[in-house]
Amino acid sequence: MVASLRKFLLTFDVEDFINPNAVSILQRILELLDKYELRAIFFITGHMAEKISNYPEIIEQLKNHKIGYHSSSHSVHPIIPEYTDVKSYRKAYEISLERETSHINPLTGEIEGEGGIYFLQDLFHPKKIEAFRAPGMCWTPPHLEALHSLGIKYDFSSNLSFSEPVFWRRITFYPFTFSQEWKGTFYDYECLFHSILKNRVTVLDIHPTLFVNRVMWDSIYYRGNPRFLSRSPVRSLKESSSLLKRFEALMKRIRVFQKIKLIDAAPKLESASKRLIIDAEGIRRCYSSSISWAKKYFNYHPRFILHHFREFFGETGK
Repeated sequence: MVASLRKFLLTFDVEDFINPNAVSILQRILELLDKYELRAIFFITGHMAEKISNYPEIIEQLKNHKIGYHSSSHSVHPIIPEYTDVKSYRKAYEISLERETSHINPLTGEIEGEGGIYFLQDLFHPKKIEAFRAPGMCWTPPHLEALHSLGIKYDFSSNLSFSEPVFWRRITFYPFTFSQEWKGTFYDYECLFHSILKNRVTVLDIHPTLFVNRVMWDSIYYRGNPRFLSRSPVRSLKESSSLLKRFEALMKRIRVFQKIKLIDAAPKLESASKRLIIDAEGIRRCYSSSISWAKKYFNYHPRFILHHFREFFGETGK
């Protein structure tokens, strides 16, 4: 990477294992990326890895890209903040290790044999799975440290930086995504250009399922684990086609930006050289941001996770 170039990272959260159209839209996105010779990072859950393992052509297409991990079961209860919300940091770490290397029953939340990151590693071997994004950007320190012991080096979940990667405890934290949805509006482009011009690294996060479905697939989990896996309301063909055309327009522009050397859009990940500096207030802000998804959508209010953040960073970040 040329040092003067701004870096743009296109990322996708591949997590909808319930709706069949989530697979077809994933394949269409891969075809468009190939058309414009672009590479991305695909953060894939354990459940979705199991599903797409039945589609060898998609697996082959994905091997052209960077593969990241998006947790074993995303929104199945207990979610990450629920099962790491124990008093002992070490116990939370051990629980995380067990659940992230297991297949989780999507209705009961119970462990049912090996799966999770192990399944993803086997599926894409010999590619290394080194990047992680927590569902809803809702990460907790003992959980992330457990993943680090399983090979994760780069986190895409926190708001610890908005401009460039920083490191802490041998983990590189990439900047917070400037957007988690792409509709191709004037405002979307304004935010994109502003981020590229202002920051050394810009991260865009896209959920493929929203190109074809009206609501997020995991809304069935907001009030607890459901009795059965129900599908999401589907967008009209006209609406989906329009969103996909707007996404393709973005791909064209990114390709042009690459050619004129305005940005580097290669998904090459590098360890940060800048050490994180954080104080007590910064720790609290990071905690509040990380737990907002669990509070907003699952009405979960943790007891011990703030203590885990303080232990991870040190009370003053020293």
